[in-house]
Amino acid sequence: MSRVYISILMLFVLVMEGTIFQFLNPVMMNQDTLTVPRFLIVLLVFIGIHIGRSASIPYGLCFGLLYDVVYTPILGVYLFGFGIIGYMFALSHKRIQDSIVFQIFLALIAVFLFECYQYGLFQLIGITDMESSFFWQTRVIPTILLNGAFAILAYYPVKKLLSYVKLQASLRER
Repeated sequence: MSRVYISILMLFVLVMEGTIFQFLNPVMMNQDTLTVPRFLIVLLVFIGIHIGRSASIPYGLCFGLLYDVVYTPILGVYLFGFGIIGYMFALSHKRIQDSIVFQIFLALIAVFLFECYQYGLFQLIGITDMESSFFWQTRVIPTILLNGAFAILAYYPVKKLLSYVKLQASLRER
């Protein structure tokens, strides 16, 4: 039952990314930057670090598919990307779990790699015609900053939730 809390949090973040945050985007405010919230990726990295691959991969696949169905015309881009992020960044070592800086750094690397993956794939199939220098300056750097701020703000509440879920799972196994 306690894993339902993670699903509810991720569903809330998915809805927040796609609806509420679109009104706060700098493009809407006539600025030259494009920030893309990748809060689900940050949460997937935290889930992978604190709970492990057994949780981060299914969450990545389920919410990647949900993201594809709801927000994108091409199925599979987010499904594959979130699944790979859930697999690659599930590093459940005690040293990593104790270091807030390293966890946030891993989340930002995951966001960076996903942005590169998505841009490269869309460039390959011809969906985007954005120049690479424009992409780096106006999208990648602001996106990293935005998601870094989210990772810092969400770290302790998410860590508490994941600790609670892990504790409940260990109590159920007894």
